[in-house]
Amino acid sequence: MQLKNSAIADDGSFAAPLKARLLSRAMRTKPLFQTALWTQMPLLAMVSPRVTDLDAEHCAVEIPFNWRNRNIFGTMYFAASMMAAEATTGGLVFFHDASRIEKTAFIVRGVSADFVDKAQSRVRFECRDGEKVAEAFDEAARSGDRVERTLEVVGWREDGTEVARVNVDWYWRRK
Repeated sequence: MQLKNSAIADDGSFAAPLKARLLSRAMRTKPLFQTALWTQMPLLAMVSPRVTDLDAEHCAVEIPFNWRNRNIFGTMYFAASMMAAEATTGGLVFFHDASRIEKTAFIVRGVSADFVDKAQSRVRFECRDGEKVAEAFDEAARSGDRVERTLEVVGWREDGTEVARVNVDWYWRRK
């Protein structure tokens, strides 16, 4: 993996490049993240997502349960859930992109979901496929071919009940 400004600590842990660490910090700072969303993705900004964790291995996004994303049945709109799930994988992809020297294009090509329970409270979406994302960037840079990976996101209510499993298909290719 060609990372810029990265370091391996004495204990063998990985220290992300400065640009990736700054991106992670900005996304986890609510006013900065909300400002970016309102200028780039206003529809997502309407549901007030909050990035709680972002590193090379995983990303977590929470969305509150309020009048903006509650439907007439008293549950969260599936569209709000899908936006948060896609943003969770997008956080990982942007983090790894910020860690790389070579230019890579990437895009979401498909989404599938299984809603297993009602979302009637704050929901936390989490993706732990950072290794898959790093491998996809490496393969795309090495081969020049289009690379596809499916990233899995799991959503939980505040009480720990799983509410959704979302698979987001991403494509990468070297620019």
